[in-house]
Amino acid sequence: MDLPCPAPPMKRIALPALLCAVLWLAAPAAQAQSQQPECMERHPTPAALASMFDVAQRADEALEALDDVDVVIIARGGQDLSRYGLRHSHLAFAVREDDGSWRTVHLLNRCKSSESTLFREGLSNFIGETGTHTDLRVGVPTPAVRAALKAMLTPPAIQAKALHEPRYSVVAYPFSDEYQNSNQWVLEVLAAAIAQSRDGTLLVRRAQVQTWLKEQMYQPSSLHIGVGKRLGARFFSANAATTDHPASERVSGNYSVVTVESVFDFLQKRGVLAQELSVAHVPVAGMAAPKP
Repeated sequence: MDLPCPAPPMKRIALPALLCAVLWLAAPAAQAQSQQPECMERHPTPAALASMFDVAQRADEALEALDDVDVVIIARGGQDLSRYGLRHSHLAFAVREDDGSWRTVHLLNRCKSSESTLFREGLSNFIGETGTHTDLRVGVPTPAVRAALKAMLTPPAIQAKALHEPRYSVVAYPFSDEYQNSNQWVLEVLAAAIAQSRDGTLLVRRAQVQTWLKEQMYQPSSLHIGVGKRLGARFFSANAATTDHPASERVSGNYSVVTVESVFDFLQKRGVLAQELSVAHVPVAGMAAPKP
């Protein structure tokens, strides 16, 4: 259930996350780590806040201009993956609600903990300070897939929640249900919606979805993680586990991971993207993109 939120300062745009983050599920898992350094409250500069709202407004206008569209996938920056040739790092669904507002539904790992939570929040919350350095990538699924997604993502959203695994790993293996990362949840919900829209197949367990993805020739990205980073993650990061990957990947350091690009590539190959568009970011003078 959504928590109450103050009235937004612009049309259909929610306040930033530091003022009003609306949890789709209960918040204890996120709050439990609130004393960790990664969870200390941050205050973006006025310029960064202005950029956040500007990009959110642009995104809202772009979505409003789409005829008869009530669900899209939307990708933003965040973690710097440029060394892997990747521009965007985080996927979400954007859903038009009954009051006409657009809200994002996505999985977040807070405070670098070992668990994740599903959030339902406004566009500005989703964009955050990434609006200063990375464009938004928007994908519009075909009408049949949109209809299935809208049904799956409308509360109580039983099927979408059933496909959520709270045990989080940033490099979760795409064909294992031991862990899950943010983009993997979006991909698995998309896969269930595509299967249902095509022939009525109902996929309600992650293992079922992953079998379907293999049959449909989904190709994850391969990210090479050096020995030093692997050891650091093993001993110091609760949100990075590799035990779900095949031994060959753990030896080589070439890990299969669900990325924004691999999801868009899969949707394009399956012919279920009706349209793509981009929403430009708003650079802030003196602010550099996050370092790797």
